[in-house]
Amino acid sequence: MQGWTINATTDEITFYLPPASGTDNIEVREMPSSGVGGSDVWALGAWSPHYGYPREVEFYGDRLWFASSPSAPQTFWASCIGDYSNFGRSSPIVDSDAVTFAINARQVNTVKDLVPLDNLLALTTAGEYKITGGSDEVVTPSTIGAKNQGNSGTGDVPAMLIGESAIFIQNEGQKVRDLRYQFEKDGFRGNDISVWADHLFLGHEVRSMEYWKAPWQVVWFIRDDGTRVGCTYMPEQEVIGWHPHDTDGEYLDACTLPGTTESECYYLVRRFVDGEWVQFIEQQAPTRYEDEDDMFYVDCGLQYDGRNRSATTLTLTTAAGWTEQDELTISASDPLFEAGDVNDGFELWADVQEVEDGVLTTRRVTVRLVIDAFDDDSTVRARSIGTVPPELRQVPLTTWTFQRQTIGNLWHLEGKQVSVLADSAVAGPFPVGGGRIEMGARAGVVNIGLPYAAEIETLELNNPGGESMRDQHKLAYKVSILLLASRGVFAGGVRDKLYPVKERRFEDYGQPPFLKTGIVDVDIPSGWGEDAGRVRIVSSDPLPLEVLSITTRAVASNAQVGGSRG
Repeated sequence: MQGWTINATTDEITFYLPPASGTDNIEVREMPSSGVGGSDVWALGAWSPHYGYPREVEFYGDRLWFASSPSAPQTFWASCIGDYSNFGRSSPIVDSDAVTFAINARQVNTVKDLVPLDNLLALTTAGEYKITGGSDEVVTPSTIGAKNQGNSGTGDVPAMLIGESAIFIQNEGQKVRDLRYQFEKDGFRGNDISVWADHLFLGHEVRSMEYWKAPWQVVWFIRDDGTRVGCTYMPEQEVIGWHPHDTDGEYLDACTLPGTTESECYYLVRRFVDGEWVQFIEQQAPTRYEDEDDMFYVDCGLQYDGRNRSATTLTLTTAAGWTEQDELTISASDPLFEAGDVNDGFELWADVQEVEDGVLTTRRVTVRLVIDAFDDDSTVRARSIGTVPPELRQVPLTTWTFQRQTIGNLWHLEGKQVSVLADSAVAGPFPVGGGRIEMGARAGVVNIGLPYAAEIETLELNNPGGESMRDQHKLAYKVSILLLASRGVFAGGVRDKLYPVKERRFEDYGQPPFLKTGIVDVDIPSGWGEDAGRVRIVSSDPLPLEVLSITTRAVASNAQVGGSRG
């Protein structure tokens, strides 16, 4: 027989395979605890409250694998192929039977993780092992084995699968390693990928790890002090880059989920708000936006969106004229207004098509309005800022934005200084009091949250192919930065002296600057010395900063050089 299960409630025995021919009738008797004549054909289960239960579980090779119970820390149990609840064996044994084996090593090391790559990898506290089989590496009860792949060891943080690599934390908790198949070795080889970022982990342990797959391949590490450390990991491009991220509070954990265009990343964050510690679940904002008003570069933030997305129309009428001195009436097709809306406003617009020199063009006309008086929930009186264009007069419009100067529902930021992006323009900082901020100016789309600064600092200048420059005196005088859709950029060679990148050129009056894409040159203040030559690029406003390359112009004590970094 292959095995059975017993249901003590219904007194039934279920066999995994039908009993052999001639044993259709089987008598089963339950002996009293004080009875005699017991059987010596018995066995204890591998798992129980007394011996413990496996700490690791994984699917691999159409088997359900378990590993490492408290009493058997180096032992593996694998189900029958395609039958995940069956851990029995046939007589004689066949290749599809369940598998049980233990790693033979110089010392007992607890299996901490099972990683399904091209082979099943077992990560233990003192080494990494490849689970091997017979022909074509197929695991069977008679061909199972384990081959050592390294002796780094892993800790309690589960490994992360990225493409054809496994990323894991070394047992001591301060080094990050990868494990990849190497053709020349016909096995798996690991590297310390944090060797150039030891300062980010020195004195700290990694609490958790998550993988952000799209749009960039970033592994997020949460340190025990609440700092988030990212590693851009693209081994096929030979790119491994480290970057720390802090916030007004502490990161406690991270989680990523599949998204439509980008992976959705969530964080558990603890912040000190209004005199007490509060925990938040916050979602990482997208990295690309169709509308610049939606750019979200603040922490723990919320958005006020006054753009009309309904069928409600607004109609402008007047008893006099359409200038700034004339009183206008705004009529809504549905209840919309409240008495507290006085001094708030609207922006109305329409896209007008015209033929110019035989070419069809589209021109947008707009007008901004300030509410002076409240009549009822569907009618207010207002004045315009500038003359109302003819295309917007006495026409029901669904293209409007409700602009406010007081934004509420900010109790989660009570007592904090917040940064604001109002209609794509930087505003603030503003203090949050009574759950709201008073901006003074009116805006229709407002992104509000805790500020942070994005900073880049280059390494020492070098002269590729030439003599070392480390011991030479240097002076950096200009930097050329290749930007992608960025604003609010400052650069400098001295930490407390940063110069803004000029960004306003052809925008209309009152319109925020366009996002900058292309090369910008900045004359930077710097000092003369052996440790000079570094460049800092900073953006502290709630605006995007994406740097594609940095080229530094500098002079050295024996030559003029230009260093380029991507």
